[in-house]
Amino acid sequence: MLIIKSQNKADVDAVQRQYWWAKTPQERLAAAARLIAQARQLYAANPANPALTYGERVLKSATPVPRRAR
Repeated sequence: MLIIKSQNKADVDAVQRQYWWAKTPQERLAAAARLIAQARQLYAANPANPALTYGERVLKSATPVPRRAR
């Protein structure tokens, strides 16, 4: 895990970007797979969410977000 301390957000973003792109494509795919698995676990932990079948995406919300009327 990379820990960066700075008061300038642009510096932090640049270092994170450099760290990410220094990884091999296989390392980036493995990290993406871990993030997807973690998102699925968080989604499944909420009993209000419908169960996901193979190939379905984890969405931000299972129900539409109400918009204010114009």
